Amino acid sequence: MVFKKFLILIDRVFFRSILSKMYSKRDKSKLDQSLNYKITIRYSKGTKNFFTELCDIYGSDKGSQGNNLTYPWPAHTYSDFYSTIFSNFRLSIKKVYENGIGTNNPNLTSNMSSTGAPGASLRVWRDYFPNALVIGTDIDRDVLFQETRIKTFFIDQTNELSIKHFWDECREDDFDLIVDDGLHTINAGKTLFLNSIDKLSNTGLYVIEDVGLKDLISYEDFFKKLDFVVNYISLSRPRLDNRNNNLIAIRK
Repeated sequence: MVFKKFLILIDRVFFRSILSKMYSKRDKSKLDQSLNYKITIRYSKGTKNFFTELCDIYGSDKGSQGNNLTYPWPAHTYSDFYSTIFSNFRLSIKKVYENGIGTNNPNLTSNMSSTGAPGASLRVWRDYFPNALVIGTDIDRDVLFQETRIKTFFIDQTNELSIKHFWDECREDDFDLIVDDGLHTINAGKTLFLNSIDKLSNTGLYVIEDVGLKDLISYEDFFKKLDFVVNYISLSRPRLDNRNNNLIAIRK
C-alpha cells in the first residue's frame, strides 16, 4: 500500500497524473461495457449544503467547500450525494453505522494522515441526523471514543469473527444507514457486507465508499450473484478524475 501511494505521488508530481488518467480511462471503458445503463445528474456546487458545512467543521473528507482541510488530498463529493438522498428525511433517521472512524496513525492502512481528525464523519452524522444514534468501528483502538449519541467499537473488517463479536457487543440492528469507509479493499468490503447486511432495515441504505473504477467491476461480479438492488455511482469533480470518487449504494 505504501509503495502504491509512492507511485501515485511520483505520477502526480513528475508526470501530471498521466499514468493514473490512462488507467482510469481503461477501467472506465470496461465499466461502461459491463454496466451500460446510467443516469447522469448535473448540478451546480452551491454553498448552502449543511452536510458539507459539517464536513468542514469537523474535518471529514466526505465533502468540503474548501475550508478546514485536515487531510492532504482533494475532498470527495459524497456530501453532495448524501444531501440529495437525505435532506428531506433528516429527522426520520434513527440509526447510523459507519465503519472507519478515521485513524491518524500513519502506520495503519487507509489512515487519514497524521493531521487527520478521528471521528469527524461520526460527528457529521450525529449533527446531520439530530434524532439518530451513531455507531462507529475501527481497527485502531486509540481512536475509539464515546460522545452524546455516538458509540464506537473495535473491529477488524477482514475477520468474520471480529465482525460478529462487534455486533454481539453492540446489540443494535435495524439501521437506516450503514457506511463502509474502512479498509477500501475488495475482500474487506465483501466480508463486512456479508456479515452486516442483516443489520440494515428493510428500507435502509448500505454504502461502500472510495471504490476504485477497477474495483467497481469486481464488485459488480460479486453482487450479480446476490439478490440486492445495487447502484454503482461515480461522482465527477472539476479538474479531477473519479478514480476513487465512487460509491456503491445497496438496498434490500
